[in-house]
Amino acid sequence: MARPPAETLTGREAQVMDAVWRLGEATAEKVREAMPEPLHDSTVRTLLRVLESKGYLGHEARGKAYVYRAVVERTKAQRRALGSVLSRFFGGSAEDLVLRLIEDERITPEQLDALRRRAPEARGRGRRRPGDRRTGG
Repeated sequence: MARPPAETLTGREAQVMDAVWRLGEATAEKVREAMPEPLHDSTVRTLLRVLESKGYLGHEARGKAYVYRAVVERTKAQRRALGSVLSRFFGGSAEDLVLRLIEDERITPEQLDALRRRAPEARGRGRRRPGDRRTGG
């Protein structure tokens, strides 16, 4: 049985996961071709094994090739990464994170207004399960 996924992904691991999420399922060769920069075949295979051991990927053998698929959905990985950033760098405060995005001009007032208009729709999609805890507030 695979262990529970580690809380966050390294930059390279996130690139590999992005490729697998986009492709749906892929061999090591397809993942290598989908990477934003060239990587050696053995590097990609190592990353795939690491991601599988962390519980993010699974594989099945098809002939001589392993075909990998995501076991963790992108949104779940995003939530883990965001939770880690919030707790490690912002003391759990979502407001401090948003303030940093505004101060660093990563988000404009117009974008904030658009997000406010979308918030009721997003809240409906992101219903929390009992036992989930909100960070910040």
